[in-house]
Amino acid sequence: MKKIIRLFMCLTLIVPLFFTHEVFAVTPAGVKPTAIPMPTVTPTPGPVEYILPYPGILPTHPMYFFKTLRDRIIEMLIADPLSKGEFYILQADKKLNMGVSLKNLSKTSEAKTAFAESLASRVQAINFLEAYKKAGSTIPGHIIEKINLSIDKHAEVLRMAGESADAVVALRARVAKLLLEVK
Repeated sequence: MKKIIRLFMCLTLIVPLFFTHEVFAVTPAGVKPTAIPMPTVTPTPGPVEYILPYPGILPTHPMYFFKTLRDRIIEMLIADPLSKGEFYILQADKKLNMGVSLKNLSKTSEAKTAFAESLASRVQAINFLEAYKKAGSTIPGHIIEKINLSIDKHAEVLRMAGESADAVVALRARVAKLLLEVK
């Protein structure tokens, strides 16, 4: 019985190797592939449809040191510039939401620090994406769209918190320039 099972297993693994053929995708003659539309930079007048990630523990927590240590280790381990840019966008969004949480707890000085750190992370993300573009690579449209939405949400949150959003508007101009270079 064991020999029959082994023979059956060998046949099911070996036979498909001989009866397969390659299949390639071919564009029919006369049909041209359509171009993928690139996102455009347009400020939204209403609330921005962008959900900020959960910030985790706040700076007032005694274990916050370990969170920052973990984030720095992760930052050092990321080698791909696009992944590092996305990481900085995520960190900026977390710090922005952290600032909102601290503002709701009436800790305005910590909230202002979190807003400033959020802006610094967002600048790092744009710097990495600009360097990636200058190296001759193309930035995927989803990352441009994500940073646009993130910047719009950042400006909206700062306005709602009563803070100045001038630096965020300057970042939006840098992303618009980057978007023009992508096209």
